[in-house]
Amino acid sequence: MNYEGIYYLKDINRLGNVEISQFLSLFLSQDEIILFATIEENLKYESEETRSYLQSHQYYVGDEWIFPHSRPAFIESKKILWYRTITTESIQRALILDNLFRCIVLEDGDSVVNAKYVFYVIENVETQVLCIAVKSKENYYQRISPIINKFNQSIQIQDQL
Repeated sequence: MNYEGIYYLKDINRLGNVEISQFLSLFLSQDEIILFATIEENLKYESEETRSYLQSHQYYVGDEWIFPHSRPAFIESKKILWYRTITTESIQRALILDNLFRCIVLEDGDSVVNAKYVFYVIENVETQVLCIAVKSKENYYQRISPIINKFNQSIQIQDQL
């Protein structure tokens, strides 16, 4: 996938699920949705309630790798289940299911390979970092950056780790 930029929000683990869900919602425009990813094969380890929830919110299952880094070997041949989150509450539920989450923003009905924003959390010894890959730097700086500043001026997005 081609991304014009990747930005970083360090110490994402200092934010609560409510604030993270509100932050992710800032990236939505009309007719766009947030999809979270989970490894389909791992559903067998989830409770019946969680499996049912994920399957009822399923958007797509496939093996496309759309993240800017290479696909980890341990999921090389596994399918990814993308599920829809509709409200900030459903985003919070997704965050509870996986705090090292991967999610995307795309137009409702579009293919996952056309995601406008790709989010994924990485860990290092010190902290967790939210990585934000963007298709358009111009859209990010003109539309998203000002919204983030209004939302919380203490959130500092950086262009390098």
